[in-house]
Amino acid sequence: MDTTASNLTATEVRALEDKHRDLLLLCLRLEELAADFAAGEVPRGIQKVARHIEPMVAAAQTLEEQKFYPDLELHAGSCFGSLLLDQVKSEHRVDRRAARELALTLTAVARKQCRLSLDTVAHMVRGFQEAVRRHITTEQMLLQQLLNMEPELPASAF
Repeated sequence: MDTTASNLTATEVRALEDKHRDLLLLCLRLEELAADFAAGEVPRGIQKVARHIEPMVAAAQTLEEQKFYPDLELHAGSCFGSLLLDQVKSEHRVDRRAARELALTLTAVARKQCRLSLDTVAHMVRGFQEAVRRHITTEQMLLQQLLNMEPELPASAF
């Protein structure tokens, strides 16, 4: 029986990397917004950012959950690996809720209907983008580990 280290295709790996890159670009934009909010300014274009947060998070998470996580589960190899994967999975639920709350908050700020101070919104934006970056870093390390695994050789190869 010939087994390989990963069932992910090159196309799926590229798609995952593209989704992560898109989220990291979103994080850069959120950093800019946070700086403006902290300076007491309401920047232009925040409604556009607000509209994209949830779909971008959902697109990345859907791909991860359908293609990446099953492969990771198959190759977890230890209790620690399984626990780490469970942690990363549970972060998706939190990230979805945070994306929703942030999108609603940014929309309210754009419409001048937000009761939070701009400084509070800046902290909220920073917290979200830091969590997303940390999550992506963890997933990229897991992906690299998965891709670096040596294929198992059948016993008859010796």
